[in-house]
Amino acid sequence: MKLMVVNPNSSETVTGAIMQSAERAAAAGTTLIPITTKGGTRNIDSAFGDYLSGALMIRTCLDAVALQRPDAVVLAGFGRVGIDALKEALTIPVVSISEASMAVACLLGHRFTTLTMLKQFIPYQEDLVRYYGFDAKCASVRAIDINVEECVTDRARTLRELSAEIRKIVDEDRAEVVILACAGLCGYDQDLSKLAGVPVLDPVAVAVKMAESLVGLGVSHSKARKFAHPPQPLDHYF
Repeated sequence: MKLMVVNPNSSETVTGAIMQSAERAAAAGTTLIPITTKGGTRNIDSAFGDYLSGALMIRTCLDAVALQRPDAVVLAGFGRVGIDALKEALTIPVVSISEASMAVACLLGHRFTTLTMLKQFIPYQEDLVRYYGFDAKCASVRAIDINVEECVTDRARTLRELSAEIRKIVDEDRAEVVILACAGLCGYDQDLSKLAGVPVLDPVAVAVKMAESLVGLGVSHSKARKFAHPPQPLDHYF
């Protein structure tokens, strides 16, 4: 089985952290193909960053799919960042780390909290929870205040701020599951789960297992309506 793991920002540093989580989760027979978006921002931290990087990610991903021919794609950005467009363009499973981790969180507890990197990003993620239909299961959306790349490079500060916030999530918001809602926060899940006493989900690890499951089941997203192929040939859009 071949899974393509796509980082929608242009930071190889973040791609490295993403792949560590992906490799930890992947089954022995799974080959992982890392893809970093060509161009765009190193930190997707706003709707502006989402929209501009999303277009570049789509082109990068489609070119890589044509070359590598994976069995599924994991989109390793905790946002929309072009997920609907990829599902329209592709017939193989395309798994968003945000949607997959929210779905799994619902199996593990009554309500979950997403914990992201920047406070400015909270309204964006509140909208994202509603878009995917999980608002009734979401206890809160919280954030530290460190950008995506710094979450990878300054681990001591990041873990300290995550630890302070996760105590509030459990004690004040009464969430039973926490999602680390940024690809830059990969790898902090085990330390935080021990601290909080509740499941803390690494979204890349969850999405890799979800993608493996869909490939194993032989199913992919429906092409009947929402994700029907675009009406024009894809190269007419570029």
